[in-house]
Amino acid sequence: MKNWLAPLSVLGLSALGLAMASERGQERLRGLVESLARNGDPLGEVNKFFDAQLSAIQNTLDRLAESLQEEEQEA
Repeated sequence: MKNWLAPLSVLGLSALGLAMASERGQERLRGLVESLARNGDPLGEVNKFFDAQLSAIQNTLDRLAESLQEEEQEA
């Protein structure tokens, strides 16, 4: 797999260069950049969502651990 890394990188960069060379490619790239600028940081939003979900899971696990400890102490 390591032998394919350099050729694939060159192929990807050359495709990006070809896209930049054409007017249509430049327009699409501008549209992508403008879309990212309008919508902010999409990865940041996903990260916030995952953090909230992990916090909810951690709270649930903490409550479960507390209830198990209480049952263990009562027995």
